[in-house]
Amino acid sequence: MAKALTAISCRNARPGAQRREIPDGGCPGLYLVVQTSGAKSWAARFRFRGAPRKLTLGPYLADGQHGADAEPKLDAPLTLAAARELAARAKREAKGGVDPTFVKRKKRIEQRAVEANTLQAIAEEFLRHKKPQRTDNQLRADLLLLYKPLGRQPVVQIRRSAYSRELKHIANERGPVRADRVLSALTRLLNWHASNDDDFVSPLIRGMRRTKPKDLARSRVLDDSELRKLWLAAEKYPGPFGHYLRFVLLTATRRSEAAGLRRSELSDDGATWIIPGSRYKSGKDTLIPLSKAAQAIVAAQPVLGGDYVFSATGGRALGGFADRKADFDRSAGLSNYRLHDLRRTSRTLLSRAGVNSDIAERCLGHVIGGVRGIYDRHAYQREKAEAFEALAAQIERIVHPPEAAVADMAEARAKRRQR
Repeated sequence: MAKALTAISCRNARPGAQRREIPDGGCPGLYLVVQTSGAKSWAARFRFRGAPRKLTLGPYLADGQHGADAEPKLDAPLTLAAARELAARAKREAKGGVDPTFVKRKKRIEQRAVEANTLQAIAEEFLRHKKPQRTDNQLRADLLLLYKPLGRQPVVQIRRSAYSRELKHIANERGPVRADRVLSALTRLLNWHASNDDDFVSPLIRGMRRTKPKDLARSRVLDDSELRKLWLAAEKYPGPFGHYLRFVLLTATRRSEAAGLRRSELSDDGATWIIPGSRYKSGKDTLIPLSKAAQAIVAAQPVLGGDYVFSATGGRALGGFADRKADFDRSAGLSNYRLHDLRRTSRTLLSRAGVNSDIAERCLGHVIGGVRGIYDRHAYQREKAEAFEALAAQIERIVHPPEAAVADMAEARAKRRQR
């Protein structure tokens, strides 16, 4: 007959070359399992309706260690006394017609179901299955802010007040605009989950935003003197960033669209550029006719072995905008503008150049609404090409105004007379 285990014998049990099960004579059916690694755990063996069963009770816990006085629970660290209590309980349940191993399996399945429906698990599934968009990195970054405080909770148990509390914290730490962006990402996530779950209803409601889109809309455009400073400084600025800034102005494109320009996106003659829908806000391929000035900028970029036009290596798109812009602004004597303000400046210059408003909006890739937007499927390539040439001419007049050209000619004539 096996000897009864003691706290000392359990603590002193050493691993062997093979896994060991040491029976406890003080509680028939209870075993101390010692792995070859030295890890110890408890298991109970018994019969249920004549069939053998094995129930893993939990890891071994020495007497006197933290948690030794806790109520015995399956899968929790157990002392010898706690393991004996659970083993005896399992045998009583088996005699009473309840299979403890089935109960444990059922709880494990239920736990896995709960874990599969945590906020973080649902968010990861949403990100895997959604249609790829250029803003996916930002969407993931916004949802990540909710993972630590709420990610492990089942989504059905998270109340509106919990979301509000975390959004308030984000607003205090990162600003109200970022909090509203997280709210927007969360709204998309929960609406997607509701569309795939019969019982789930999103707890979010209208009125949870901290800012109004109208209040955030910017109206900043560069005036003529600022535009002149930027353009002339960009012509002399080393590296691709100065060329990139002028290209943004000439094409009225967004920051990432111009930075990601690939030679494979250009036509054979370099006169047109098709931005793939995966990189464009509307999600549709968009044709941009390039003015002669824009074509000259592209042609001036060195071919570095990669496909990207504006790049330090050719293999990666231009990045690091914050540091590059800060250094450029210091050299140009400019401040208080964003790169996206260049796109707004270009749109304003299109109007100054006399370009029809509909054509100017199409140059920017904006969708024309209403019946015309539905039925007018013309590409307007010629009209857009003329508009971009008019934009380039307008920029040239601002950078080199006619009066300045006349003054330069007069100064040159005076110098010739002196000779």
